Amino acid sequence: MEGLFRVEHGQLRCAIGLRYIISRAYGVPIQQVVAPEWTLLANTVIDAKAGGPVADDQVMLMLQTLLENRFKLKVHRETKETTVAALTAAGKDAPHLKESESERRRVFDSAKLQEIFTGYTMKQFAEYLAMNYNGTIDRTALPGRYDIVLDYRNLISPTDEGEVTPNVLRNLRPAALQGIGLKLAVIKVPLEFVVVDRLEKYPTEN
Repeated sequence: MEGLFRVEHGQLRCAIGLRYIISRAYGVPIQQVVAPEWTLLANTVIDAKAGGPVADDQVMLMLQTLLENRFKLKVHRETKETTVAALTAAGKDAPHLKESESERRRVFDSAKLQEIFTGYTMKQFAEYLAMNYNGTIDRTALPGRYDIVLDYRNLISPTDEGEVTPNVLRNLRPAALQGIGLKLAVIKVPLEFVVVDRLEKYPTEN
């Protein structure tokens, strides 16, 4: 997903589902956007550039305006008490993470049976986990960007090594997190949702 949504030097390029674009524009995880089902499937292309240098958060405000003008988007925010998975430290010791200045990316090394997250903040890592674990939120209080290596060598059975499916990783990832000093805990918290009241499937012309 991230490779299809880029903000660099005041320029925005994306080619992805509208719900994901809305989540980025309004600063909430995609699981906290309430929108029609088709917004997950629509592949929307946006290529826009500010008139001069602007910060990335300002680009997101401009994206909100673009969505409102071109797609007639109208939203409201509401807070709901929600059961989620919280990413926390697994014990008294700090998690075993290496600080990073690398560009964010995720790969699975099938030879080493390792899932490697490079250049992730813990908020970004929690947002990735949220796609599989009930709206995961970050409760680690770790402020930096990190390289995170989840090792599955002692978790994946020899019969599964030839076909490591997303479902296999989903089932084993909590144990792999424990291996680096992190865990997922079920908690109930108030979360802010962005609710789509109106949205056109096709943009109007500039």
